[in-house]
Amino acid sequence: MSKNYSIIIPLFNEAPYLPSLIRKLKNYSDNGHEIIIIDDGSNDGSDSLLRDCNFINLITFAKNQGKGVAIRKGIENAGYDKIVLYDGDLELDISEISKLFVLDRKKGIYSAMGYRFKHLNPLKSNFHWGNFMFTTFFNLLHSTHHRDILCCAKSFYLSDINIRLINSRGFGIDVELSSILSLKNVRILQVPLKYKRRNQNEGKKLKISDGWEILFQITKMVRFFN
Repeated sequence: MSKNYSIIIPLFNEAPYLPSLIRKLKNYSDNGHEIIIIDDGSNDGSDSLLRDCNFINLITFAKNQGKGVAIRKGIENAGYDKIVLYDGDLELDISEISKLFVLDRKKGIYSAMGYRFKHLNPLKSNFHWGNFMFTTFFNLLHSTHHRDILCCAKSFYLSDINIRLINSRGFGIDVELSSILSLKNVRILQVPLKYKRRNQNEGKKLKISDGWEILFQITKMVRFFN
Protein backbone atom coordinates (compact mmCIF):
# COMPACT_ATOMS: atom_id res chain seq x y z
CA MET A 1 0.00 0.00 0.00
CA SER A 2 1.28 3.46 -0.91
CA LYS A 3 2.67 5.63 1.86
CA ASN A 4 1.64 8.75 -0.04
CA TYR A 5 -1.34 10.96 0.74
CA SER A 6 -3.74 13.07 -1.29
CA ILE A 7 -3.72 16.49 0.37
CA ILE A 8 -7.02 18.25 -0.35
CA ILE A 9 -7.36 21.99 0.25
CA PRO A 10 -10.48 24.04 -0.54
CA LEU A 11 -10.09 27.80 -0.73
CA PHE A 12 -11.97 30.95 -1.66
CA ASN A 13 -10.38 34.37 -2.20
CA GLU A 14 -7.06 33.65 -0.50
CA ALA A 15 -4.73 35.39 -3.00
CA PRO A 16 -2.67 37.25 -0.33
CA TYR A 17 -1.78 33.96 1.35
CA LEU A 18 -1.15 31.84 -1.75
CA PRO A 19 2.58 32.53 -2.28
CA SER A 20 3.38 31.17 1.19
CA LEU A 21 0.88 28.32 0.80
CA ILE A 22 2.29 27.25 -2.56
CA ARG A 23 5.89 27.39 -1.34
CA LYS A 24 5.16 25.12 1.63
CA LEU A 25 3.01 22.69 -0.35
CA LYS A 26 5.83 22.20 -2.87
CA ASN A 27 7.78 20.34 -0.20
CA TYR A 28 4.99 17.77 0.12
CA SER A 29 4.73 17.36 -3.63
CA ASP A 30 8.49 16.78 -3.85
CA ASN A 31 8.04 13.89 -1.39
CA GLY A 32 5.48 12.18 -3.59
CA HIS A 33 2.22 13.42 -2.09
CA GLU A 34 -0.64 14.56 -4.30
CA ILE A 35 -1.78 18.18 -3.91
CA ILE A 36 -5.40 18.92 -4.83
CA ILE A 37 -6.68 22.48 -4.48
CA ILE A 38 -10.29 23.39 -5.14
CA ASP A 39 -10.74 27.07 -5.98
CA ASP A 40 -14.33 27.64 -4.96
CA GLY A 41 -15.19 30.49 -7.32
CA SER A 42 -12.55 33.00 -6.20
CA ASN A 43 -12.73 36.46 -7.78
CA ASP A 44 -9.47 37.88 -6.41
CA GLY A 45 -7.06 36.29 -8.89
CA SER A 46 -6.40 33.17 -6.83
CA ASP A 47 -6.96 30.90 -9.83
CA SER A 48 -4.32 32.70 -11.90
CA LEU A 49 -1.69 32.19 -9.19
CA LEU A 50 -2.57 28.51 -8.82
CA ARG A 51 -2.58 27.75 -12.56
CA ASP A 52 1.12 28.56 -12.71
CA CYS A 53 1.92 25.64 -10.36
CA ASN A 54 2.32 22.43 -12.32
CA PHE A 55 2.55 20.30 -9.17
CA ILE A 56 -1.00 21.22 -8.12
CA ASN A 57 -4.06 19.34 -9.32
CA LEU A 58 -6.32 22.38 -9.59
CA ILE A 59 -10.10 22.17 -9.68
CA THR A 60 -11.96 25.44 -10.24
CA PHE A 61 -15.61 26.36 -9.79
CA ALA A 62 -17.06 29.19 -11.85
CA LYS A 63 -19.22 30.22 -8.90
CA ASN A 64 -18.84 29.78 -5.16
CA GLN A 65 -20.44 26.46 -4.19
CA GLY A 66 -19.45 26.15 -0.54
CA LYS A 67 -16.72 24.39 1.40
CA GLY A 68 -18.61 21.09 1.58
CA VAL A 69 -19.10 20.88 -2.18
CA ALA A 70 -15.44 21.74 -2.75
CA ILE A 71 -14.17 19.06 -0.36
CA ARG A 72 -16.40 16.39 -1.84
CA LYS A 73 -15.12 17.25 -5.33
CA GLY A 74 -11.56 16.98 -4.09
CA ILE A 75 -12.20 13.59 -2.48
CA GLU A 76 -13.80 12.32 -5.69
CA ASN A 77 -10.61 13.23 -7.59
CA ALA A 78 -8.10 11.84 -5.07
CA GLY A 79 -5.49 9.50 -6.47
CA TYR A 80 -4.48 7.89 -3.16
CA ASP A 81 -6.48 6.03 -0.53
CA LYS A 82 -4.94 8.08 2.28
CA ILE A 83 -6.60 11.49 2.47
CA VAL A 84 -5.62 14.66 4.32
CA LEU A 85 -8.00 17.61 4.51
CA TYR A 86 -6.60 21.03 5.37
CA ASP A 87 -7.58 24.68 4.98
CA GLY A 88 -5.61 27.05 2.80
CA ASP A 89 -6.03 30.21 4.88
CA LEU A 90 -2.84 29.65 6.91
CA GLU A 91 -4.66 29.79 10.25
CA LEU A 92 -3.13 26.35 10.62
CA ASP A 93 0.57 25.99 9.87
CA ILE A 94 0.98 24.17 6.54
CA SER A 95 4.24 22.65 7.77
CA GLU A 96 2.20 20.66 10.30
CA ILE A 97 0.25 18.72 7.67
CA SER A 98 2.80 15.95 8.17
CA LYS A 99 1.51 15.44 11.73
CA LEU A 100 -1.57 13.88 10.13
CA PHE A 101 0.51 11.30 8.22
CA VAL A 102 -0.16 8.73 10.93
CA LEU A 103 -2.62 6.33 9.31
CA ASP A 104 -1.64 2.72 9.88
CA ARG A 105 -4.14 -0.13 9.76
CA LYS A 106 -1.66 -2.50 11.39
CA LYS A 107 -1.49 -0.18 14.40
CA GLY A 108 -5.24 0.38 14.38
CA ILE A 109 -5.02 4.07 13.44
CA TYR A 110 -7.74 4.64 10.87
CA SER A 111 -8.16 8.38 11.20
CA ALA A 112 -6.66 11.50 12.76
CA MET A 113 -8.28 14.80 13.68
CA GLY A 114 -6.47 18.02 14.45
CA TYR A 115 -7.35 20.23 17.39
CA ARG A 116 -6.37 23.86 17.79
CA PHE A 117 -6.70 24.55 21.48
CA LYS A 118 -4.51 22.75 23.99
CA HIS A 119 -6.17 24.74 26.74
CA LEU A 120 -9.46 25.97 25.35
CA ASN A 121 -10.92 28.87 27.29
CA PRO A 122 -14.59 29.23 26.27
CA LEU A 123 -14.73 32.63 27.96
CA LYS A 124 -11.99 34.06 25.75
CA SER A 125 -14.23 34.77 22.75
CA ASN A 126 -17.58 33.93 21.16
CA PHE A 127 -15.71 31.69 18.73
CA HIS A 128 -14.13 29.67 21.54
CA TRP A 129 -17.46 29.49 23.36
CA GLY A 130 -19.29 28.24 20.27
CA ASN A 131 -16.59 25.68 19.53
CA PHE A 132 -16.69 24.43 23.10
CA MET A 133 -20.48 24.06 23.03
CA PHE A 134 -20.61 22.32 19.64
CA THR A 135 -17.80 19.94 20.58
CA THR A 136 -19.41 19.10 23.93
CA PHE A 137 -22.80 18.47 22.29
CA PHE A 138 -21.17 16.33 19.60
CA ASN A 139 -19.35 14.21 22.18
CA LEU A 140 -22.53 13.66 24.18
CA LEU A 141 -24.46 12.44 21.13
CA HIS A 142 -21.66 10.31 19.69
CA SER A 143 -20.13 9.03 22.96
CA THR A 144 -16.74 10.38 21.86
CA HIS A 145 -13.98 12.50 23.39
CA HIS A 146 -13.03 14.78 20.51
CA ARG A 147 -11.36 18.07 21.36
CA ASP A 148 -12.26 20.23 18.35
CA ILE A 149 -14.90 18.93 15.95
CA LEU A 150 -14.86 22.18 13.95
CA CYS A 151 -11.21 21.80 12.99
CA CYS A 152 -10.79 21.26 9.26
CA ALA A 153 -7.63 19.15 9.59
CA LYS A 154 -8.31 15.45 9.22
CA SER A 155 -6.79 12.33 7.72
CA PHE A 156 -8.56 9.09 6.89
CA TYR A 157 -8.73 6.23 4.41
CA LEU A 158 -10.92 7.00 1.41
CA SER A 159 -11.96 3.35 1.25
CA ASP A 160 -13.36 3.64 4.78
CA ILE A 161 -16.01 6.25 4.00
CA ASN A 162 -19.09 6.36 1.81
CA ILE A 163 -18.82 9.54 -0.26
CA ARG A 164 -22.57 9.44 -0.89
CA LEU A 165 -23.13 10.25 2.79
CA ILE A 166 -21.40 13.61 2.33
CA ASN A 167 -24.02 16.21 1.42
CA SER A 168 -23.11 19.29 3.43
CA ARG A 169 -22.55 22.29 1.18
CA GLY A 170 -20.95 24.63 3.67
CA PHE A 171 -18.93 24.63 6.89
CA GLY A 172 -21.01 21.78 8.26
CA ILE A 173 -18.72 19.47 6.27
CA ASP A 174 -16.17 19.46 9.11
CA VAL A 175 -18.76 18.12 11.55
CA GLU A 176 -20.32 15.79 8.97
CA LEU A 177 -17.01 14.04 8.33
CA SER A 178 -16.32 13.89 12.06
CA SER A 179 -19.67 12.11 12.48
CA ILE A 180 -19.03 9.66 9.64
CA LEU A 181 -15.63 8.73 11.05
CA SER A 182 -16.81 8.56 14.67
CA LEU A 183 -19.75 6.29 13.90
CA LYS A 184 -17.41 3.73 12.33
CA ASN A 185 -16.15 3.03 15.86
CA VAL A 186 -12.49 3.03 14.85
CA ARG A 187 -9.52 4.59 16.61
CA ILE A 188 -9.20 8.30 15.86
CA LEU A 189 -5.97 10.00 16.89
CA GLN A 190 -6.22 13.55 18.27
CA VAL A 191 -3.39 15.72 16.93
CA PRO A 192 -2.51 19.17 18.40
CA LEU A 193 -1.86 21.86 15.78
CA LYS A 194 -0.54 25.40 15.93
CA TYR A 195 -3.26 27.96 15.31
CA LYS A 196 -3.30 31.66 14.46
CA ARG A 197 -6.88 32.87 14.21
CA ARG A 198 -7.86 35.48 11.65
CA ASN A 199 -10.67 38.01 12.02
CA GLN A 200 -13.31 38.96 9.44
CA ASN A 201 -11.17 41.82 8.10
CA GLU A 202 -8.33 39.38 7.44
CA GLY A 203 -10.58 37.05 5.45
CA LYS A 204 -12.22 34.84 8.08
CA LYS A 205 -15.12 33.09 6.31
CA LEU A 206 -16.98 31.33 9.15
CA LYS A 207 -19.99 33.34 10.35
CA ILE A 208 -22.33 32.98 13.32
CA SER A 209 -25.13 32.04 10.89
CA ASP A 210 -23.15 28.94 9.87
CA GLY A 211 -23.89 27.55 13.32
CA TRP A 212 -27.32 26.32 12.21
CA GLU A 213 -25.85 24.03 9.55
CA ILE A 214 -23.22 22.82 12.01
CA LEU A 215 -25.90 22.01 14.58
CA PHE A 216 -27.93 20.13 11.96
CA GLN A 217 -24.91 18.06 10.92
CA ILE A 218 -24.12 17.13 14.53
CA THR A 219 -27.51 15.45 14.90
CA LYS A 220 -28.08 14.22 11.34
CA MET A 221 -25.74 11.23 11.28
CA VAL A 222 -26.90 9.99 14.68
CA ARG A 223 -30.48 9.99 13.41
CA PHE A 224 -29.42 8.32 10.16
CA PHE A 225 -27.57 5.41 11.78
CA ASN A 226 -30.29 4.93 14.37
